[in-house]
Amino acid sequence: MRGLRCLVTGATGFLGGHLLAELASEGAEVAVLSRVPQPAGLQVARWYLGDLEDSAAVEAALADDRPEVVFHLASFVTGRRELDLVLPTFRANLSSSVHLLAAATRAGCRRIVLAGSMEEPEPGVAPPSPYAAAKAASSLYAAFFHAAYGAPVVTARIFMTYGPGQRDRAKVIPASILAALGGHPPHISSGARPVDWIYAGDVARGLVALAVAPDLEGATLDLGSGELVTVREVVERICRATGAPPPVVGALPDRPLEAVRRADVAATFARCGWRPQVDLDSGLARTIDFYRDEAGRKG
Repeated sequence: MRGLRCLVTGATGFLGGHLLAELASEGAEVAVLSRVPQPAGLQVARWYLGDLEDSAAVEAALADDRPEVVFHLASFVTGRRELDLVLPTFRANLSSSVHLLAAATRAGCRRIVLAGSMEEPEPGVAPPSPYAAAKAASSLYAAFFHAAYGAPVVTARIFMTYGPGQRDRAKVIPASILAALGGHPPHISSGARPVDWIYAGDVARGLVALAVAPDLEGATLDLGSGELVTVREVVERICRATGAPPPVVGALPDRPLEAVRRADVAATFARCGWRPQVDLDSGLARTIDFYRDEAGRKG
């Protein structure tokens, strides 16, 4: 990766921050395309200010930068089902991806790494949410761009990511950790859903592996742990690790149509040599330490 010209979207997000750190450690030359100005202290080679929903802005940034690798992480992530979310998720997760795929293909990139999702349904199954529908359509467009235009795209099907720095405090792990650190029992749904949890740093390493491994064009590969642990068990582990009371189970409603999927880690390892390094208990301990330290700094 040393000296490789990379362009990242979604760089100011949770996973984007972990990817920037991984790219910096690998010596890559990084540019960012973002709709927000460059934050103070965030050092990258170039910062392009533009909205991914504006195809002209995307085309201009890619034509100017000519990156060898594009990482497309920008996304509006939500598991909510409301009708009012259909258009925002369509624009943020589908039209923006199509704009990026077109511009990166035209710019002659060597590899386009597209962030997919475990929420995407199996073929023939209806998606459970507007987010899942938009992500599934984005993956279809990636396959189309590869087949029709030879786009060197590989889709990373990313599983339930957690770790330090997650800004959406409503997500189950940060919400539970913050409640537990305050001495309160986390409030959860039935917690019965088995989930494949993956540490954010491992995902970042996986994205880099997908960027450099040969002969992956057109592939979709899983970035997950390959293990299923229920939401309730994860929250109970957090409570035990922090000495907090056990969770209040059933305090929140379950979401309908939630799929259960396990990452095929063996297939990913066979294609690009990546496998997760951080087990769930270690990842939770690091995440708890992050939020504990953050609370100490604020206090």
